[in-house]
Amino acid sequence: MLVLGLGVSACGGGESEEPRFTGAGKLCGSVFSDDAMTAVETAIGDTTFWRDNGALDSVVAKLKDLYTDGQDVYTSAGAFCDIKGQGRDSGRMNISFGLYKPDDVVDRGHASDQRSYELGKRAVAGAKNSSLYFECVSPQLDGSDKDPARIQGSMHFTDLNGPETQNLRENNLTVLHAASFAVARKLECENNGGLPQKVVLQPKPEPATSPTP
Repeated sequence: MLVLGLGVSACGGGESEEPRFTGAGKLCGSVFSDDAMTAVETAIGDTTFWRDNGALDSVVAKLKDLYTDGQDVYTSAGAFCDIKGQGRDSGRMNISFGLYKPDDVVDRGHASDQRSYELGKRAVAGAKNSSLYFECVSPQLDGSDKDPARIQGSMHFTDLNGPETQNLRENNLTVLHAASFAVARKLECENNGGLPQKVVLQPKPEPATSPTP
């Protein structure tokens, strides 16, 4: 009877449920390591997070479909991951991807809380919004050797208590780069879409402002 009881328990869902919380290294399909893990913890202000396994596979599948369809305007491939700390006052990051149109990488300036960086085709890091653009030539994307897929990663960051600092901007870009690199690798982009495996944070010079007459 004891053996029978144990068997019934196992068949009836005796396996333990997935924990609700996890560390930064297991977020979003475990795409964060080293500097990116530290950046997540520092930006969010926590070391324990609501579990989100991410949507790497579905985002990549959608990017492939959009490319095949020949999208010539920005089109979203959906949410990649939502990062929220366990603490009540912690910050929150939402990461998504899509295809951008060619002139989206033309530098037309940025918001006052953002800075441009030498990363990918264009990188803009902000305390609230960050974007990273890269091109992908891949055997998974028929014709991309002549017309690369133009992929944009976007992050929206919310922290009601945090100041808008360079450190926060660069933590946000570090996290977004790690997610973008994971997408590039999953797609088998040539040279990982031009993204380094370890993020290099090199700000672009800010344009000189004209003196007020």
